[in-house]
Amino acid sequence: KYGGGANYVHSGYTKGVGLAAEIIGTFVLVYTVFSATDPKRSARDSHVPVLAPLPIGFAVFMVHLATIPIT
Repeated sequence: KYGGGANYVHSGYTKGVGLAAEIIGTFVLVYTVFSATDPKRSARDSHVPVLAPLPIGFAVFMVHLATIPIT
């Protein structure tokens, strides 16, 4: 009906709510990536770069759980 991979806002939500959800989700993901890969932090906690994919993956999972019902 919508074509392969096309996004749309589910019924019951406005386009503004969909846009806000995508903006907030993107902010959460970018903030998590920057926090997990901060070079100043890696000098203090030398084991953190090895574990950086864990919080990044968790952020992707949580953002998808929150935004899939909307967009």
